[in-house]
Amino acid sequence: MTVDPAIIGALVGVVIGVADFFIIGAVMDRMARQLPAEKPGAKMALNVARISQLVLFPVLGWFVGQTFAA
Repeated sequence: MTVDPAIIGALVGVVIGVADFFIIGAVMDRMARQLPAEKPGAKMALNVARISQLVLFPVLGWFVGQTFAA
């Protein structure tokens, strides 16, 4: 049984995306503690970035896995 390189790339992307999701979440928490009067746009931008990376990294991993296997 062979494993498709695209699936491996997507799984690596999921792992990186989940790790990045939690790292950016920790940055957001630290920012909220250190800057009590933070700008709401900064928190929203970080939240959009962490959610979009959670979606985009597996998709990019899918294509990178196919490219490196070829």
